[in-house]
Amino acid sequence: MFEYLVIVASVTIFGIQHSGISALRVKHWIIDRWGNEDYSRIFNVTSFLALIPASFSLNYWDWLYFLQSPELVNPFLFLSGAILLALGVVVAILASRSISVSTVADMRTDRKPTLVTGGFYARTRHPLYLATILFLLSLVAFYPFSNILVFSLSFVGYVVIGAYLEERKLVIQYGEQYLAYRRTAGFLLPRLSSRKD
Repeated sequence: MFEYLVIVASVTIFGIQHSGISALRVKHWIIDRWGNEDYSRIFNVTSFLALIPASFSLNYWDWLYFLQSPELVNPFLFLSGAILLALGVVVAILASRSISVSTVADMRTDRKPTLVTGGFYARTRHPLYLATILFLLSLVAFYPFSNILVFSLSFVGYVVIGAYLEERKLVIQYGEQYLAYRRTAGFLLPRLSSRKD
């Protein structure tokens, strides 16, 4: 039980760190004080440190169990994991056609970034979060261990909360332009219709 609490606490700390440092006020304060490169370093180092406790409890040495003990493999779960992983990769590729990593990580404060609403973003507002969720669910299917389940579900919870916090930031940045876009594209799941109500 303690192991699971460590995982949940670690993901929670990561969520606070990730959302806290990327909050507009904090982000701009760090950039104004130390510059873009130091902001990037601070963000990356603290993200890495925040996930260390959870990472140690994931038992990476058991991750090749399907080669060492193939009788433990559940074919349905393994196939489901492959499908979820493939979907996550496809969503990430479709999203990356409309927005680059440099755009996502843009740390400049001297200009207002452009709101991306084309390509896959025309259907869902947070395709990279969706890809992350699909990847996390594939982990659970590939590795049906309790610690992986706790880690993945905790992280899915944070991803949903993180997407909600990102929404609030985007409304502040883009105002009515984002509110109009929000009516045409799904939050995480792609909206199949193109209604604009």
